[in-house]
Formats: sequence, structure tokens, C-alpha cells
Amino acid sequence: MKYILIIALSLFLAACASYGNKIDAQYATSIQEGVTTEHEVRANLGSPFTTGVTPDGLKFYIYTYTQAQTKASTFIPVVGAFAGGADTQTQTLQIWFDKEGKVTSYSYNDSTQEIKTGLTAL
Repeated sequence: MKYILIIALSLFLAACASYGNKIDAQYATSIQEGVTTEHEVRANLGSPFTTGVTPDGLKFYIYTYTQAQTKASTFIPVVGAFAGGADTQTQTLQIWFDKEGKVTSYSYNDSTQEIKTGLTAL
């Protein structure tokens, strides 16, 4: 019984993976160009995944979050070869700031996708 519990827990933990910090969609869509500041963005979303500077001197932040949930059918012998896969969610927020630290523009994307594995992926 103890080994069955350990195996079941291992499969459960292997079935889900995420990367980055989830982006608050309500906050992302409330950003205002020329009003929202770099300090406010960091206070609400934390440290960005990527930072950089454009050739014309604008600073930018990129926030990224991805989560993948493996379908239970993936773990069923034989069935997994036909019906396996995962469901994914990806969020990306890109923000550009002027030299005074105010938002000049931003882009927010939230997408979901089904990834098929095995013979159905062909």
C-alpha cells in the first residue's frame, strides 16, 4: 500500500509543471500609457523575467508565465499512445517605458493550447 501511494504521488507531481509567476490579467489590462510608472508595475507584478533597453533608449520588461497540465490518459498503458498529451496556458506581458519611467506601450497575451503526443500528434 505504501508503494502504491508513493507511485501515485509521483505521477501526480509529474503531471503538472509551471514556469514564471502568474500574471494578474486584471492589472495587466488596467495599465495606462503615460500614467502607470515602472515603480507601480514592479510593485504589482514583482521582478520581470527579462529586462532590456531598445536602441533608442527605452527600457522594457517582459513577464512570462507558462503552465502545462498532463492529461491523465497519458499515463494509461496503450491508451496513452493514442490519447496522451497536455493542456498549456501561456501569459506574456511586454511593457516599454520612457526615460522618465512611465509606460509608453504594452502588450498582454493569454493563450491556451492542447498539445497532443503519441500517434495522434502525427
